[in-house]
Amino acid sequence: MTWLASMGFSYQVKAEEGASGHYLPGSLSSRINKIPPSKSVNIFVDLNEYEGKTDAGITFPVAGLAVNDMDVKDQTYSLNIIWNPGIELKGGGQYAMALALPYRSLEVFANQANNDQAFRLQDKSSGLGDIMISPLMLSYPLSEFWQSELHFNVYAPTGSYEVGQLANVGKNYWSFSPVAWLQYIEPVTGQEFTLSGGIDWNTKNDDTDYQTGTQMHIDSTVIQYVPLLWGFTGFGLSGYWYQQLSDDSGSGAKQGGFKAKSVGLGPILSYRGKWSGRAVRAELKWINEMEVKNRTDGDFISFKFSARF
Repeated sequence: MTWLASMGFSYQVKAEEGASGHYLPGSLSSRINKIPPSKSVNIFVDLNEYEGKTDAGITFPVAGLAVNDMDVKDQTYSLNIIWNPGIELKGGGQYAMALALPYRSLEVFANQANNDQAFRLQDKSSGLGDIMISPLMLSYPLSEFWQSELHFNVYAPTGSYEVGQLANVGKNYWSFSPVAWLQYIEPVTGQEFTLSGGIDWNTKNDDTDYQTGTQMHIDSTVIQYVPLLWGFTGFGLSGYWYQQLSDDSGSGAKQGGFKAKSVGLGPILSYRGKWSGRAVRAELKWINEMEVKNRTDGDFISFKFSARF
């Protein structure tokens, strides 16, 4: 996901234990993730693919293994549901809740050092990933064009996980992630600006005694819309900044603190309109990772489509 991440997911292999956390870089940065403005159900499909590799010589902890020179291909297909029950809050606010159901297909290649010899490993895995539940989503208007939102997301360890397996679709720990949003929408001239920031707290993976450190991320998107294709088509830029704030810990954290950092930027194509009287949105995004530390370095492509019922 991803919203989801506000709802946005993080299912790519990138940092911390297994070289990834639950946060999906760049997934929280557009209007398609926002709370529906009135009583309704928003169905949201998120398809993304990531390919990347680690720098040579850096050892990564993966499910109890110590590996290097990783190559990763990760595809996630997520069905997301946002429900606004129509409860109006004081000051014109709205309340909603959400659920994200991801299906992952993961393939990993890596070297494992053993008695001064490098063994190339390959592993594949697919299935239901770690679902995300958002029991609390709030939105408040700040002015005619400015809107604020607060989402509280919980990632549950529902995906399969096995110690000693290179490709796991689950993380085997919980994550708790509050995300704050600020959005500017000017309907007459067609400008849109979105900024979101979140912090992820993770529980310990008891199977490997690995505690992934706390992470912080900021996503932003700027789009200019023009009337096109029986609606409004937008062109813009989307980017993110990610920083691990605290060290990894536990007896499984043999690489030490292993703090990670990543910055990405890329173009975005967006569409909004009405089909058969229903509000629909679509978004195509490509992000290139430009500055990376202790994570895989690569590119991801994301396509999202939402319809309101």
